[in-house]
Amino acid sequence: MNSTSSQKPAVLLIGGLDPQGCAGISADIMTVENHGCHPLPLITALTEQSSQGLTEFGLVSPSKMMAQYENCIADFDIKAIKIGLIPHLLTAKYIKEILLNFNGPIILDPVLASTSGGVTVDDDVKAFIRDDILPLVTLITPNLPELTMLTGNDVSVEEGAKSLRQLGVAACLIKGGHAEGALAIDYFSSELADFYLYNDKTVDKVRGTGCVLASALASQLACGQDIRDAVVLAKAYVSRGIRLSAKAGSYQVIHHSQDEIALVDFPKLCYQPELISQTFDFPRCPELGIYPVVDNADWVKKLIDEGVDTIQLRVKDLDNESTNQQIVSALHYLQGKSIQFFVNDHWQVAIELGAYGVHLGQEDLHDANLKILAEAGLRLGISTHSYWELARALAVNPSYIALGPIYETTSKQMPFSPQGIERLQQWVNLLKGQYPVVAIGGITLERAEQLKVTGVGSVAMITAITRAKDYKYVTQQLLDLWQ
Repeated sequence: MNSTSSQKPAVLLIGGLDPQGCAGISADIMTVENHGCHPLPLITALTEQSSQGLTEFGLVSPSKMMAQYENCIADFDIKAIKIGLIPHLLTAKYIKEILLNFNGPIILDPVLASTSGGVTVDDDVKAFIRDDILPLVTLITPNLPELTMLTGNDVSVEEGAKSLRQLGVAACLIKGGHAEGALAIDYFSSELADFYLYNDKTVDKVRGTGCVLASALASQLACGQDIRDAVVLAKAYVSRGIRLSAKAGSYQVIHHSQDEIALVDFPKLCYQPELISQTFDFPRCPELGIYPVVDNADWVKKLIDEGVDTIQLRVKDLDNESTNQQIVSALHYLQGKSIQFFVNDHWQVAIELGAYGVHLGQEDLHDANLKILAEAGLRLGISTHSYWELARALAVNPSYIALGPIYETTSKQMPFSPQGIERLQQWVNLLKGQYPVVAIGGITLERAEQLKVTGVGSVAMITAITRAKDYKYVTQQLLDLWQ
């Protein structure tokens, strides 16, 4: 999940120095370093603060700040910017000039007041941030009090996000950690998607979480992550940091690590507020082994005769009557056989005819009645192509999770780049013991051998079998490999 290139991406960190080392630039630096990036700290304020509150901003001369900036760009190609405390209007104006000359992702953590109380940012600075800085920002990460300060109203997160985006910001992640309840719920809004992310709360009042979240986001974007993936991974990093936080002085301080994220820290994702924390109880699946995906009942019969015991029927571009007939024909042949037979997409027919399971793509999750599907006792597999889609799948609690395409594929047009073996290994490490992982996309016999070493329990393929010169030979070779 971290950068693997030899050249560490540089992240410019604009903000105040916390003399106690728990938040601000200190937390930013640790976060960026633990994401495999190089931090460039640009100090706006030498703050005076303790657990009793912020007593003095300790403004750094804006001209001195700009001299720092010139030194940063002299030797580094900045890939992302994270902005924290802006203590003065002149500082804000200089920051605007920096942003106007930058063409990469910009994360704004609008530090308008200290969580421990004390001095707050002047109204003219807040107004400048709202009117001049926001339109230049890629993503803003206000908490609930900051959202109220920026919008001028105590509004819902959805209304607040809409207001911020109308002010020109490209995307916003509204942090819900200040709200009451057992869950930490954040709301993300952009032209790409609007969704809720939630985790169980583990420890209250951990210092520096807002700084860490914004710096993690900047680091992920500097490494080239999609913004939706960056949000999911940054929230997971913070969740782990909170769970493993430790006492330091008067504070509970967030934990930093380069270790892979654990499943317990990974957020869940949904699109409607009523679905937050809604759980489904789908039956577990065994590891599925060789998993052909075919488009007609004749192929189902031929491959079952070759010893395949897991298969998916994916019928496309046929009318409902013809599709149903293909499913009926396949199930008629499978009567009395112990076969794990999945139907792609057509979940109502699968329930009615008694299939073993259903496989749904991400878009199909919007239309399927998951409650009815779970109550019917069918297994559910879900396709994922990204970390944010994985977070959506985790909220559904399926029987297995598929990742693809692992390689370039010709079986269907894919908007996602090939995932590769390294990404598959991350999925296997993350999900092992909880969800079987199915690798799909461009898998041949030779590639299946390469994938087996990751520990993945199943490989799905389409053309490797159905377009083979000798499908019987290829099928037997695959089955022998996976024994």
